[in-house]
Amino acid sequence: MKNSGMHNGFDAVELKRWFLWNYECWWCGQNHWDCFHHIVGRGNGNSVCESSILNAAPLNNFKCHLRIHGQITNEENISGLLQKTMRYLLKQGYQFNEKDKEFIIKYKNYYDIN
Repeated sequence: MKNSGMHNGFDAVELKRWFLWNYECWWCGQNHWDCFHHIVGRGNGNSVCESSILNAAPLNNFKCHLRIHGQITNEENISGLLQKTMRYLLKQGYQFNEKDKEFIIKYKNYYDIN
């Protein structure tokens, strides 16, 4: 049942499982998220790690995501969204799989290691 109803490369079952109790749009904090944004993009076709759940940010598609897409793709916002997603998932008890580990290694420069 991978990606049922979703055409964005993420595993729909995993997204539902881990974000079921999240009520916050990662951008504005309001309880109105309805889509997942690929924080670092969908990749270039040579890598599948961009479909990692660590690359998912819940946003409201029309009020936040589309309106501010150029703004959320700058380095500072990419880093902040990646860190927010990782903190949220770890707090939920998420454990990294191989795809997640590949994603972390590939995008390590965005994670604050201080």
